Amino acid sequence: MTTPTRFAVVLTHNRPEMLRDAVAAILPQVDITLVIDNASDPAVELSIFDGLANPEHYGVLLCDDTQPANLPRLWRIGLERALLWKHPGNRAHVAFVQDDTQAPPGWFDAVVAAMDATGAAAGCSNPFGYDHPPELKTAPDADLQRRMVGWAFVLDATRGLQPDESMPWWWSDTDLDWQARAAGGMVMIGGPQFNVINREPSYHTQYKPGLAEQAGLDRATFAAKHGWNPW
Repeated sequence: MTTPTRFAVVLTHNRPEMLRDAVAAILPQVDITLVIDNASDPAVELSIFDGLANPEHYGVLLCDDTQPANLPRLWRIGLERALLWKHPGNRAHVAFVQDDTQAPPGWFDAVVAAMDATGAAAGCSNPFGYDHPPELKTAPDADLQRRMVGWAFVLDATRGLQPDESMPWWWSDTDLDWQARAAGGMVMIGGPQFNVINREPSYHTQYKPGLAEQAGLDRATFAAKHGWNPW
């Protein structure tokens, strides 16, 4: 395998029926896919990659039992692994996708191409499937429909973006979005062919005790850090 520069991190908790779909979708698009199993019961096994991996792309499983989950900490693990695995001097683009998503073919390359063309530090696709040229944002705003979506996005691991663990469940994706805007921009690509559908949005927030309350706490933390809330 050539020196890896394309990575994916898939976070999962108790959704084995969707996880394999998510892995099957993103694995062929990158060099290395890292699945981080956050306290699933039963635990995820390496067999999730059976029949999917080949010499051009392979998978790694990491278990993390911290509950409730601290999503930025798990994102940080993914960024650190990408920086460790890549060759010195190379770029490293890392896709972060949830276990209830399926990135359509060509999604990763299309987002990275827009990042390279615009100098953006982060990128995603339009969450509604709208068709439009790449849109670059370099300053915070209150545009909810044009924010970086939290269930499927790409970061340039070499830009020094730091997932903020003080917002463990909510708002940390918007914080990363705004960090990226200050570090070159966040770009959103359009087109229904690149729409990454979130199959169970906010499921854990609604049904896992304490997470809805944590989301409110994270909103206050975001406001204290940035001086305002965009929505």
